[in-house]
Amino acid sequence: MVTGTSERPAGERGLTAGELAVTRQLLVHGPATRGDLGDRLNLSYASMSRLARALIVGGMATEDLEPAAAIGRPRQILTAVPSARHVVGVKLTGDTAYGVVCDLFGEVKATTRAALPRREEGGVVPIAATVKLVAQLASRLAPKVPTVDGIGVSVGGVIVDGSVVREGTFLGWRDVDLGGPLRDRTELPVIVTNDVTALAREQLWFGAGRTHSTFGIVTVGAGLGVGVVRNGVAVEELIDNGHLLAHSPVDSSGPSCSLGHRGCVAAYLNREDLERQASAAAGHPVTIGDLVRARAGGDQAATRRLDDAARALGHVVASFAGALQTTCIVLGGEDLAAFTDSPALQEAIDDRLRPGPLETQRCTLDVLTTPLTFTDWARGAAVAGIQHVLGA
Repeated sequence: MVTGTSERPAGERGLTAGELAVTRQLLVHGPATRGDLGDRLNLSYASMSRLARALIVGGMATEDLEPAAAIGRPRQILTAVPSARHVVGVKLTGDTAYGVVCDLFGEVKATTRAALPRREEGGVVPIAATVKLVAQLASRLAPKVPTVDGIGVSVGGVIVDGSVVREGTFLGWRDVDLGGPLRDRTELPVIVTNDVTALAREQLWFGAGRTHSTFGIVTVGAGLGVGVVRNGVAVEELIDNGHLLAHSPVDSSGPSCSLGHRGCVAAYLNREDLERQASAAAGHPVTIGDLVRARAGGDQAATRRLDDAARALGHVVASFAGALQTTCIVLGGEDLAAFTDSPALQEAIDDRLRPGPLETQRCTLDVLTTPLTFTDWARGAAVAGIQHVLGA
């Protein structure tokens, strides 16, 4: 069991649907009066008053008078309490577990990390030892906050039922129940989610979701990942985990990806493919960092290679936005700066947005960038955990 956790039974941590709706409004849009909240949520004054009292008694919110107004009486302002909940978030890569503990607002209070257990025969990361390690990270972070109310874990791959890693390529896992054993060991609510879906959940409450009810997320790094928020709900299980977009064609005369597709998006953007092609051309190992440094030094070959990758990313952005019928795409990932520093990215997007001579409708697209560290990935897992604990 994780030390330093709340003594409340797990069933008492979740909020009612009404309490959750009010809390979400306060977290996403900030402090508000009961009247404003009632108008936004279509609640009667009596219902809103009852929910406000419940949240105040439960320690989820406070209510104070606003500063004296020039005209009329000061109003009562309802505000969410950051310390009402704390959740540990853990991001699992192929070799490391990155941990954070966050408050209700998703603010990181402490961080930690540890190497994953040595792989077994067949390249599989030991499951029981990983569960133990995640629990140890939670115990290490617990003293940094008053209580730990839950755990969120994010993994690159296909996750079902918020618990089972159906396909975890980087860990060598197939049909592994990670959430169940972790819940048993820590006696805390646990949610396991795809890492990009966790970022989508985080953006829904604390990023793009504040102004867009539908948007997509594209991450670039070890692989190309996608996340979807549709009508204010993060889509938990994608039909292909981004495979169709990653292998959509860009240039039939371009390089081949590891699956043999010539000139597909992955051939340009997957780190392994990009570095393999650059190394073959140079006759020695070349990393994406080497390409960035070479471009800065005026190397034309490196510039062309990164421009081609940025152009492919621009086509992904435009195609994804069109498929989702959204005006917002969020770009993230460890390798993002290598591509956003190229003018080819925006040029490709602008070219796709350009209307025909007889078209009157003009499409606009907000492309938001959020370069990510592994702490940011772990924060996404924590925010998914916060939402799970609250009942979202």
